[in-house]
Amino acid sequence: MLREALAIFMAVLGAFIAVSFKTISHRWLCILISFAAGALLAVVLLDILPEAVTLVGRQAAGVSIVSGYLLFFLVTRFIFHICPACAATHTEAKFTAVTAAMVVALAIHSFMDGLAIYAGYQTASPIGILVFLAVAYHKFPEGMALTLVARGSGMTRRKAFLICFLLEGTTTITGGLVGLFSMAPGASTWLGYVLGHVGGGFIFLVVHALFSEVIKHHPRSTVLAALAGGLSIGLAGFLVGVH
Repeated sequence: MLREALAIFMAVLGAFIAVSFKTISHRWLCILISFAAGALLAVVLLDILPEAVTLVGRQAAGVSIVSGYLLFFLVTRFIFHICPACAATHTEAKFTAVTAAMVVALAIHSFMDGLAIYAGYQTASPIGILVFLAVAYHKFPEGMALTLVARGSGMTRRKAFLICFLLEGTTTITGGLVGLFSMAPGASTWLGYVLGHVGGGFIFLVVHALFSEVIKHHPRSTVLAALAGGLSIGLAGFLVGVH
């Protein structure tokens, strides 16, 4: 649970920055989102997918990846955008309040983050630290975006901060606990399905963050930030002996 706690800390840190400054640069928020998206894409392609294929085979891994992508797509299509941090800065009219639908969507997202961290931890390889690192990167702008939306809806700084802390904290920990009680050590098949599923969700986040929204606003800084995020995962993987 330590890794889940550290990921929550990153979201809370983003929330703290959001309530500490009167304005947050649109460009810098995009850069943070893009950096995190690049890291998520790298950890999926370099670590999660190969591990899932090793554990359950190509066909089963492919099905689980599609299921994760489809879950996030359906939540975004019929409930609310699964990742406010991926879109809030570009659809301001739709993000004027913290609604029940937003809370449900973000709860599903954060739950999957916690589950991903625990699944990575359960693998026999060192990819767990890379999964945690990519999720932690994403938690920072996620906490910032959620808090900015809460502030924009008229909440006080304290209430906006608490909303982020409670939502991110409870759902991420819950995801980790579900992983703890559902993934017994050595249950490689189930673990492979879970890794593929969360990898598919991460791919949805990357596609939506980079290619459908962020890249339209700051193309050069978006691409450079995404490359930096991906390279950071590649370097971390080299240092821990994965890549």
